[in-house]
Amino acid sequence: MKEAVVAVEPNPLVSIGVASFNNAAYIIETLDSIRNQTYSNWELLVVDDASSDNSVSLVAEWFETYPAIRGRLLVNTTNKGVCHTFNRFLTEASGQYISIIGSDDLFLPDKLSTQVSILEACSSQQGVVYSDVSKIDASGKVIVPSVYATNQIQPFSGDVWLEMLKTNFLGAMTVLIRRECFKEVGMFDENLAYEDWDMWLRISRKFDFVYQPKVTCHYRIHGGSAMHKRRIQIIETNLKLIQKHVGVSAEGDVIIAQHLREFSEQLYLLGSSDSVTWLRRSWQQNRHLRGWAILTAAQLGIPASKVAQAFKAFKKLMSRA
Repeated sequence: MKEAVVAVEPNPLVSIGVASFNNAAYIIETLDSIRNQTYSNWELLVVDDASSDNSVSLVAEWFETYPAIRGRLLVNTTNKGVCHTFNRFLTEASGQYISIIGSDDLFLPDKLSTQVSILEACSSQQGVVYSDVSKIDASGKVIVPSVYATNQIQPFSGDVWLEMLKTNFLGAMTVLIRRECFKEVGMFDENLAYEDWDMWLRISRKFDFVYQPKVTCHYRIHGGSAMHKRRIQIIETNLKLIQKHVGVSAEGDVIIAQHLREFSEQLYLLGSSDSVTWLRRSWQQNRHLRGWAILTAAQLGIPASKVAQAFKAFKKLMSRA
């Protein structure tokens, strides 16, 4: 049966959500990159998650400087986390298309214009378009011109669920999403420490993704970046979100079992008190000698460094045998 093509208005409204938290050094540059879009029909919602720096006053002053911009600043009175922040944005957003960005990253000028054109030409089954992205340092210098040119990760199009389950291969700031995707799969999960991988997995079970082989954004790497902090919390989030997809397919369950083993061991290495729970779950799903040994050591309170030394010594001994 032939797929229906989505009927859209000329130049449909795009809602852009900025998650702001303690990025006063960068947020004005982020906002200016949005203001300089060649696509004109957009609204901007900045949601500040109780920043302790002067981000709020800077954003408020920026909106006053550009009164013609359709948008507003929303401020959380207490820190709620990035998932709550983007949910507040989604609740307030009016656009047919949705785009999100952190308060330290940048859009290139034609990001929206090219991606709106792509989605307007697609069927309703294609819910997300995403692009290549470069990495910049704290000063804005490009340090990785293209993340896909490094061959460390690979982009995929179409039904990407299994590939997305293996690894989150796209940058959140590069996407443009049909609003219907959120109506179908729901809001961001506020029980998680970060927002994107879980959402892409949920959307990719229902919709196809389109890859745009062009750099449309700069992802900033600096000491205050969220992914450079809270390592234990991030790994625990990884473990929680992959459990949502157990039983979807046999191929998916194999990938999930491997993630469960790797992430639970990482928690143990980091000294997390929750590692025993996840190591036990991994052992129950895949009963192997290594898993049993690590689980036993964790239950006995043996430091991970001691276990690593024992494994190294055992491997060396076996190589001599």
